[in-house]
Amino acid sequence: MKRIYFVVPPKVHVLDLAGPLQLFGALGELGLGAVECICTGPEREQSSFQGLALSALRPLPARLARGDTVIVAGCKLVPGAPLAAGNRVLVQWLQDVVRPRLGDITLASVCTGAWLLAAAGLLDGRHCTTHHDYLERLQRRHPAARVLANRLLVDDGGLVTSAGVTAGIDLALHLIARDFGAPAAIRVARDNVVPFRRLSQDPALDAQLRYRSHDHAVIHAVQDFLTAQPGYALPYEALAARFALSYRQLARLFRQQCGVTLKQYQQQLRIALARRLLKESDWPVEQVAAQCGFASPHAFRAAWRLEEPATPSAWRTAP
Repeated sequence: MKRIYFVVPPKVHVLDLAGPLQLFGALGELGLGAVECICTGPEREQSSFQGLALSALRPLPARLARGDTVIVAGCKLVPGAPLAAGNRVLVQWLQDVVRPRLGDITLASVCTGAWLLAAAGLLDGRHCTTHHDYLERLQRRHPAARVLANRLLVDDGGLVTSAGVTAGIDLALHLIARDFGAPAAIRVARDNVVPFRRLSQDPALDAQLRYRSHDHAVIHAVQDFLTAQPGYALPYEALAARFALSYRQLARLFRQQCGVTLKQYQQQLRIALARRLLKESDWPVEQVAAQCGFASPHAFRAAWRLEEPATPSAWRTAP
């Protein structure tokens, strides 16, 4: 069972905590993964900044195990003022318990939770982000951190920081896709009616996660089918018939809901599969092309050039 510790600071922002907590909790509810979600903090009972009282918080763990995830929620901070007593406890815990396990665990923050990581020295030399109102202040107070603006989230290895409030949901989906797979992230997102979002400089969405910000059940089912078998090579008329549609209907609906054509979407899935096969196998390019459903190596290389400047062979050997 995967353990996820949600660290609750004093004056926590409710959505910073509740958004990621609900998405990770949905994994077990939907039968997608065994997850233990533990809300922990410096005190057993705390009040959120919005006035909601939180109780039965677990003590901060004295040790962490390999594979654990720690998510520090954001809280109300007063710029220039000393940290509250509870936050000083959290900073000490981050230094004593979390720092020694970096590399073995995932450490993440939502919104101003990055300030607590920075205060513990955990952002020194690391790329990170936070709420847009606090970016410059965070950089001035902690000049060794590499604070990035205009980002929903920043993934610097095992340390993931996110921007304000709702970006915690993007953070949760990012971690779910990484740890439980894209299909699990898609199911959780659809169950909670939330889109996959990225800004231009954020970590790229996996091809399976793109074009999912719609609510058309049939088109989601088509995407699920193609995602499960990106090398599907039967005519599109046969694909449409599987879903009781004509090809013309399917093509129109797909473009309408996803903003790309069916062919463009399938090609992105195939190229994503080709990348994996090139890195994870020693198959020749011709065999990779066939496995991914391309009609010929020439067709594969033509599609590849639209996505990558290097040839498949050069891309495979690049560091």
